[in-house]
Amino acid sequence: MLTRKTYTDINLGMETEDVMKMLRDKQGDMSLREFADVVGCSAAYLSDLYRGNREPGNKIMRFLGLRKRRIVESTYAKAK
Repeated sequence: MLTRKTYTDINLGMETEDVMKMLRDKQGDMSLREFADVVGCSAAYLSDLYRGNREPGNKIMRFLGLRKRRIVESTYAKAK
């Protein structure tokens, strides 16, 4: 089964890369630690997000004014 994660702001569909760009834009000139304090998470968590090791969680999504929606696409093997 394939899973594609989509993040949405009302009717605007966004991919993970779009969410990460929004997060970087909000960070501006702040250090990672300063921005983590503003967001309310750890600097290690933000670092993992930026490296692509984690998906944005609910706290990050709320900070950006977004909500999470998952679109699941299924594939089935043909029976022989």
